[in-house]
Amino acid sequence: MSTLKFTDPHHWDRLEQHLAQANGERFAFAYTRAISNNIRTGPVLEVVGITLISDADTTRGIDGWYLSDQALDRVHNHALAIGGGIVEFHNHRHGPPAFSSTDEDTLAPTVRYCLDLLDGAPYAAAVWADGAVHAEWWRFDAHGGVERGQFSTVTVLGDQLRVLNAAAVPEERLARQVPLLGTRAQAAITTMRIAVVGAGGTGSHMAQSLAYLGFRNVLIMDDDLVEISNLNRMVTAGYADVGHPKSHVTRKRMRAINPLMNVTTARGVTAADEHPELEDVDLIIGCVDNDGPRNRLNQIAVQTRTPYIDIATGVDDAVEPFALGGRVIIFTTPDGPCLSCLGELDPAEVARWAKPVHQQGLDRQHGYGTGSKSPSVVYLNGLTVNAAVSELAAWLSGARPPARWLDIDLIGESSRPGTRVDPRDVDGPDPDCITCAGVNRFTRSRQ
Repeated sequence: MSTLKFTDPHHWDRLEQHLAQANGERFAFAYTRAISNNIRTGPVLEVVGITLISDADTTRGIDGWYLSDQALDRVHNHALAIGGGIVEFHNHRHGPPAFSSTDEDTLAPTVRYCLDLLDGAPYAAAVWADGAVHAEWWRFDAHGGVERGQFSTVTVLGDQLRVLNAAAVPEERLARQVPLLGTRAQAAITTMRIAVVGAGGTGSHMAQSLAYLGFRNVLIMDDDLVEISNLNRMVTAGYADVGHPKSHVTRKRMRAINPLMNVTTARGVTAADEHPELEDVDLIIGCVDNDGPRNRLNQIAVQTRTPYIDIATGVDDAVEPFALGGRVIIFTTPDGPCLSCLGELDPAEVARWAKPVHQQGLDRQHGYGTGSKSPSVVYLNGLTVNAAVSELAAWLSGARPPARWLDIDLIGESSRPGTRVDPRDVDGPDPDCITCAGVNRFTRSRQ
């Protein structure tokens, strides 16, 4: 799946305002860095800066609009200076957006020139009309020819998660939620690709909720098989599923809810693997029960510039009164604060998880990382996941910015017993964070 990501929403807001206010055609350029350039699925690009072309640099000819050589030289030289790629944007007066025959005639020589000039960095072009975008990419193939494809998603991160090229897909079973979410949010839901990592207690709740909401492109990642002890909380499994992979059982349940879903499966995250399957998703949702894989997901989300929702629940029956609760943390943009910034990762647990299997066995013999399973109940998982889904819905619909951190407490206080869901204030990213500081400084320096 190929993706164009506006990780700074101000880039898109300025660019769209420029295009929308034009009397004729207007042009703008975005500069990109390649997050990945997978041969099979296409490029994943992050916008790191923009240039708005003034009307003085635009001329109308007999068969279309043209840019001055000086304006094009400035754009090309800047792309060369930062070692990035280019996306050309222009507007049409009416939608749906698409390239005209004049656009096609102009693109043919431009694409080849820019691919040669920018040392093979993918080139892209997009048309804006009526608030929607059509965007395509070009790159050299293995034989020196030029390959062309359409971006699966063009996303804007920030207080609202927008999918600019999402097309509405009428579906009668969703008719009662569209008035609440809005047609654009529902179109985004249909278009986005989401990864759910962990298909157990919380992950099964999340997978089921995504299916009911109308998501059609979901990746489920998990290594484990269904055990009888999972059946008190894994809402996608029954007795007949014991011994089967959790990811396969979850896929079966999701497709039973919506047969139109494209659900793929993969093994869980590891300490050493690169996990290219997570490079081209629009959102990662972590439903893991160990800080080792949680840390790895945190790293991947920052490196691939992907928004991330982390869900955790826990029961501590060793204290009096016992603790029963959870939390949800949402990165609306990859600029942080990440889980490392927030101090939500146990370094000892992360280190144990990263060790080879035989070393983990030796640790357990000496009492480190015993792997004992804590108590778990279905209603805590369900409440925490549904709180996360509520924030995701608010984020997509634009009803309000999502809470960055939710605390779930099922016990309450002695003077005020009862279930509580409280948003917590979140500070900005730590400039010395070992996970996100270097990546964010790099991307900001290129804008």
